[in-house]
Amino acid sequence: MSFGDTLIEEDGFGFVPRSRNAAFGKSCEIVRRYTMINKHQAIVRLISWGASIQSIKIPNRDGKLADVVLGFDDLDGYLKNRYMGSIIGRVAGRISGGLDNAVGPLSINEAVEKGRLNSSTVAFDNINWQSQIVNNRVVMSHLSRANSEGYSGDVLTQVNYTWTDDNQLHINIRATTTMPTPINVTNYCLFNLAGHGTGSKELEQHVLTVNADSWTLMDLRNNLPTGVISPVDCTAFELRVPAQLNRRRLYNIPGGGYDHNLCINSPNSWCYRFHARILHPPSGRFLEVYSNHPGLQVYTGNQLPHPERVYPPDLKNCDWEGGENAKINSSKLAKEIQNARTKEIYGKGGIPYRCYGGFALSPQNYPGTVNIEHFPSCILYPGKIYVHDMSYKFGVKLSNN
Repeated sequence: MSFGDTLIEEDGFGFVPRSRNAAFGKSCEIVRRYTMINKHQAIVRLISWGASIQSIKIPNRDGKLADVVLGFDDLDGYLKNRYMGSIIGRVAGRISGGLDNAVGPLSINEAVEKGRLNSSTVAFDNINWQSQIVNNRVVMSHLSRANSEGYSGDVLTQVNYTWTDDNQLHINIRATTTMPTPINVTNYCLFNLAGHGTGSKELEQHVLTVNADSWTLMDLRNNLPTGVISPVDCTAFELRVPAQLNRRRLYNIPGGGYDHNLCINSPNSWCYRFHARILHPPSGRFLEVYSNHPGLQVYTGNQLPHPERVYPPDLKNCDWEGGENAKINSSKLAKEIQNARTKEIYGKGGIPYRCYGGFALSPQNYPGTVNIEHFPSCILYPGKIYVHDMSYKFGVKLSNN
């Protein structure tokens, strides 16, 4: 691993209001952008907002660079669309019923009924991290105060980004706490190895392999973990053999695609090992994911906007008593459906990001582990250091055979 020749440039990406806890002075603070260029001219761009990956440009088998990360050209896109390329914490994944253990209560996110997904209104993904360049690395840090989102203890988190000459992006995450608290921090980045704007047609060409013999079952009613670990044999989660992410496969999965945690094979839950490999045969680009965490959240962009699919409100929330009310409510329903149709996410270059337009492979602990005793523990204690080492390794398969 060589990164001594990596060139890092720093500039501004926009401004955000200072938090109430920030030092008095200027009303706004700058969101910094870092451009990391290795000796082969492959490029990674990071921004301090959410400690996010904004862009990764890597070559195909013909040497042509393409940006393979879904994201935005300006800060406004990240302010309107959470989680894109960002660090997720304090606790990534779904937690049923908030936090049941004695560590403390947890804010409930409306995105998951009777539970919580990734984070609440203020979390690691939507704050501006302190950042600097240190020895050819970009180092970002954030102090999460006690009772933030209902969590106990102050938590100091540091993320180191290193971009090597062989196109490996190493993400080294460390955290300490003043009181026992749950910690499960990861990076959530949406990729498309054909290029960020090539959409579902190219995602269907990707071939995925995951080093997992089992997966954690979810309740189909709310996508919350049940605590059951099930073998992948003879299911759609059998990804030990390379599988193409075509429509037929994705449509056969409850929810219309992958958004599931797979249990990575290892003799030890916390050793660094191979998680997954995904290949885009037409371009030759591939991505391998490594981590020292026991789970891998596999996602295929199912919740990105779909121009032909809408989600009207639950009928149980509508008052259908009497014909007059039925007419009023049906009119209201039609307006909500029309609004749903018009919602789009416009990414870099104004390109709309739509359903199945990208994938994420996010190493992390099992979802809901804070409330499920037989899952690997996610509680960090004072005096201990939380360690998550993960890597995105990019490469090119020279032959299409």
